[in-house]
Amino acid sequence: MEHLIPKATISRAFAQQMIEAALEHAATLGKDVSIAVVDDGGFLIAFGRADTANASSVQIAIDKAYTAAVTRIATHDWQATMEADLPLRYGAPAAVDRLVTFGGGQPIVVDGMVVGGIGSSGAHWTGDREITTVALSLLNQTVEA
Repeated sequence: MEHLIPKATISRAFAQQMIEAALEHAATLGKDVSIAVVDDGGFLIAFGRADTANASSVQIAIDKAYTAAVTRIATHDWQATMEADLPLRYGAPAAVDRLVTFGGGQPIVVDGMVVGGIGSSGAHWTGDREITTVALSLLNQTVEA
């Protein structure tokens, strides 16, 4: 059927594996974080939270994953873009609901297609970025295996 477009998404089981890897890495850094995995439309697939993670990290992790999935841009790349583009810096946050412009949210890309997003909150944004990068590395291990 040429009028339909096939769509891939991340499975709940793999999303949960990513969350576990992220939480384990965060623990090695001594950080209590929340981790969210969403589909390409920004809808939550799986979520995990360290026992003592700050309550505010819950929504921030979900919004980082959402931003990465629906804009197809990592949140740390939004940060760099905003620094260089003053009108975008003031206009985008007001116009794009739930937009997060600091690191910790990354698109989940398979064969060049965004199939979801992952977000971490609770560490400094650089630590959150590292945590999601570790979780995304599972994807490469699975694809190559």
